[in-house]
Amino acid sequence: MIGVTGASGFIGAHLLAQLGDSGFSIDLRALDTPDVLANFLREQGCQTIVHLAGPLPGDSNADIIATELAQRVAGAVMSMNECHIIFSSSIRVHSRDEGVFGVNSDVAPFDAYGSGKASGEDVFLGCADDAHPVSILRISSVQGVGTNGRAQGLASVFARQAASGGPITVMGDGSSIKDLVDIRTVLDVIGDCILNPPSNSQIVPVGSGQSTTVSELAAMVGQISGADVVHIDADPNDLSGYVDCEITNNDLQTMVETVWEAVESEMEGA
Repeated sequence: MIGVTGASGFIGAHLLAQLGDSGFSIDLRALDTPDVLANFLREQGCQTIVHLAGPLPGDSNADIIATELAQRVAGAVMSMNECHIIFSSSIRVHSRDEGVFGVNSDVAPFDAYGSGKASGEDVFLGCADDAHPVSILRISSVQGVGTNGRAQGLASVFARQAASGGPITVMGDGSSIKDLVDIRTVLDVIGDCILNPPSNSQIVPVGSGQSTTVSELAAMVGQISGADVVHIDADPNDLSGYVDCEITNNDLQTMVETVWEAVESEMEGA
């Protein structure tokens, strides 16, 4: 059985639906100590735990919360005979000086969210062994439509601005690079990790392998919607760069169109 924390989130809800009877949700708000969590995992016959729960970028005390959750999950898993941990980390563990994010890129987070993810990586890698292998997924900017029909990601932000009458607001000069990865690609990587756990540990960069500037994305949404694009002050916490991984068959145009259609449906149902 495969347990999923953060199962109500964007990635988690998709994953749980995909797993069907092989998956179950883990509510870390209720299972608030390692011992209680471990007992629950044993009752479920858990062999793999996919840890997706955690704070969002910009959340207060994101580093402290992320570290505590990782310690709780790791403490529970280490008391079990065998269990594979898959941890949803982020490219935000890297420095803003990198530009291209790969397995060997420096871990030098510049904000509390990235620090929390980096701390979580340390917690899990520190307890990895043959019986408790660890897969660290450093995921880029995930885009798509949730199981609830609500669009997610930067493309959806621009689409909602356009659908509300515009304009589409781009922070800074728009040259910042994003790796916009389709939710389906992320699910494929998680599925492959579930089926092929490492002997001890592995770090997997997860992205499209392609760079897209914020201006390019805004222009695509603007072309579909007819909304104007304007520039505002730059985001001081912006991270620019793309993932050094095998290029996926992500079709950015199709992704943007799908997100736009979902946002239009949201607006009609509001």
